[in-house]
Amino acid sequence: MPIERRIVPSNQSMPMTPRAAYIALIGGANMDIAAHSKDLPVAGDSNPGHIVCCPGGVARNVAENLLRLDVEARLLSVLGDDVFGQALRQAAADIGLDLSACSTIPGQRTATYLSVHGPDGDMGVAVNDMGILDCLTPELLQAHTAVLEGASALVVDCNVRPDVLAWIAVYWLDKPVFAEAVSVAKCHKLLPVLGQLHTLKANRLEAQALSGLPINSPQSAADAARNLHQRGVRNVVISLGADGVAWCNASGVVGHRPVHAVQMASATGAGDALLSGLVYGYLQGLPLDLSVAWAMACAELTLSSTFANSPLLSVAAVKTRLEEDKS
Repeated sequence: MPIERRIVPSNQSMPMTPRAAYIALIGGANMDIAAHSKDLPVAGDSNPGHIVCCPGGVARNVAENLLRLDVEARLLSVLGDDVFGQALRQAAADIGLDLSACSTIPGQRTATYLSVHGPDGDMGVAVNDMGILDCLTPELLQAHTAVLEGASALVVDCNVRPDVLAWIAVYWLDKPVFAEAVSVAKCHKLLPVLGQLHTLKANRLEAQALSGLPINSPQSAADAARNLHQRGVRNVVISLGADGVAWCNASGVVGHRPVHAVQMASATGAGDALLSGLVYGYLQGLPLDLSVAWAMACAELTLSSTFANSPLLSVAAVKTRLEEDKS
């Protein structure tokens, strides 16, 4: 499909102040299957532990987190006509997540993410089956123009096809676009559209791949963030795990915020929670450094949960954690 610029009336442009509406999210909606071993996993053997099956997917996780932060969210994705697809629709109904713009694709499997975690909660290996997202095309999204038109901002993850990213970058040029790099293998899709991104969230390895710069310290991460900003990204946020978060704002000012100690139950979903906090901060009109503080509190609450979306995440819980950090 040829990409055409959407015609925007002359009195409309990217909002300088946030509007109270909803966020439209484009990307993955998975069933997550997470295995947690009791002891260090032994390759080639059966390891005692416990297995959790719950809704996941980057875009879907961010949407659920936004709902927990009292922000309306609408998800644009694709689901299979299988048990997992039915389960995801029921789970969305239970939390009030709007899936009216999610299509069911006959004969396709719902995206599935399988991860194995050690006793410390950190992920050791994972396998994703995301082939169905090839069915999420610009033509399919075009049918939901009204949903995208009414959104305050768009969130997209790199599970989508490159032509979807190109369509979003060109057709929705007036919308703030938040992008999640997802993985080293997938983040390269963002290179042609960096100049159209309002906010890019990436981890250390993804930021290295996008910037071409080595990241081995908070300072080098800040340098990489500045590099990506100079290449057109308005705001860049790089998560560094135990080393915290580095960022570069729209004025080219860089910063770093250290992580606060947390008892980690699972690393799954923490990055999605971080992005959710950045979107929330934007909606509240916060400068990037304060948005990062809010986002890190969201991520820390999620690290403490065995679920990819912490049931304890809320505006009140984040405010409490930020107050505790001050003391």
